[in-house]
Amino acid sequence: MTPKPLIVIPVKDFRQAKSRLGNTLSPDHRSALARRLCERTLGFFANHFPDHDRLVVTASPKIARLAKKLGAMVLEEPQADGLSPAAQRAADWARQAGYSAQLLVPADIVELDEAEICRLLKTGGEGPAVVICPASDGGTNALLTSPPDALPFRFGPQSAVAHRQAAQRLGLSCQVLELSRLRFDLDTPADLSTLDALIQQRGAETPQELKKLWNLCTTPHGMTPWTAWLTTP
Repeated sequence: MTPKPLIVIPVKDFRQAKSRLGNTLSPDHRSALARRLCERTLGFFANHFPDHDRLVVTASPKIARLAKKLGAMVLEEPQADGLSPAAQRAADWARQAGYSAQLLVPADIVELDEAEICRLLKTGGEGPAVVICPASDGGTNALLTSPPDALPFRFGPQSAVAHRQAAQRLGLSCQVLELSRLRFDLDTPADLSTLDALIQQRGAETPQELKKLWNLCTTPHGMTPWTAWLTTP
């Protein structure tokens, strides 16, 4: 049995990603944004958690090649039929491969923070157990399950509550962990407004990565980039 949780990152085809931004960003912008978020997420876990195996679940051969290039294992899906089926496929694979737990994290968190992920991993403890990190909209932005298939996956609107209720029905130890940076993903026009406000609030201290994300979110008919840092190298 492998004691360290497997880190699972489901990734949708970039051309199909970010559909809820369809009225705000062009298809090219959405695809570029999804790719950047994916590359950055894979790089973050490779750099900060190299002792944890990483598994990308995808139906896209292109994304599979990218994931392998960035040091992750790949579980290729026969078709892209949603986050819950992807999570279940990963859990079945992880259980068979001997992992004691899995940590599922989407590829679109705006600011991944090493300290937050460390806290999340330490919260899990011994299984059977579930740790839920809610998204700002009530979804689930991280889910630690021990064993990997400890509960049925219920991703979607208000999934944090759905996962907690599923854990309670099964009599599992369940903790809800509120982590400020892990709450924020890029999924809706409101998220773009939040990103804009975050950048303006931080001013000159804005990390370069946030600036890069904002540039990818900018369209001629959408929000205007914050000019105070447009010329910053």
